[in-house]
Amino acid sequence: MDMDESRKILGGLVVGAILGAGLALLFAPQTGKRTRKDISRFAKKTRDKAEDLATDLMESVSDLVDEISDKTSDAISKGKGLTADAKKEILKAVDRQKEKLEKIMG
Repeated sequence: MDMDESRKILGGLVVGAILGAGLALLFAPQTGKRTRKDISRFAKKTRDKAEDLATDLMESVSDLVDEISDKTSDAISKGKGLTADAKKEILKAVDRQKEKLEKIMG
């Protein structure tokens, strides 16, 4: 395809788009003012829905962070508790072994 054919096709597309837009305006069921109001109303509803969605998302993320924080705190507390219990058991075992050694040494 040469440059002249490309220009003709492009020109035809532009003319078709202009004619289509003109016909749409001629056969539009409402006035331009009404259409602008509808577009404005639609934009506001869309913005409100987007804000609600963002708020819900932030709340969900916040809840998730709280839940992870609580579980982490619980795990740390349990870990400390296990460490304290394990320490007591080790000390008891050391004391038992010490007593056995004292009996043997005597």
